Amino acid sequence: MNKRHLAVTAATFALAAAGAQAVGTHQPPRVPTNIYTTGSQWITTPDGCSYSRTQAPGYPVQWVLILNPHHIGQPDAHKRCAPLLRD
Repeated sequence: MNKRHLAVTAATFALAAAGAQAVGTHQPPRVPTNIYTTGSQWITTPDGCSYSRTQAPGYPVQWVLILNPHHIGQPDAHKRCAPLLRD
């Protein structure tokens, strides 16, 4: 291995490490204010995306996208729906 190859390899690992740090800092979008609520478990946003409430012990509430929300009378999720919302 020559010095140039080592430098390129080191630069590649440095970029990958910087990208991994950026992923850990991502914040999902917040729940919009004008939502349709179905009980306390489900919400539907104005653009037709439905979410189910989830909360792990010690963590804040998050809303996970429901791909097939027919059980609450809503249409399937579309490609513009965020996969996760936060309170």
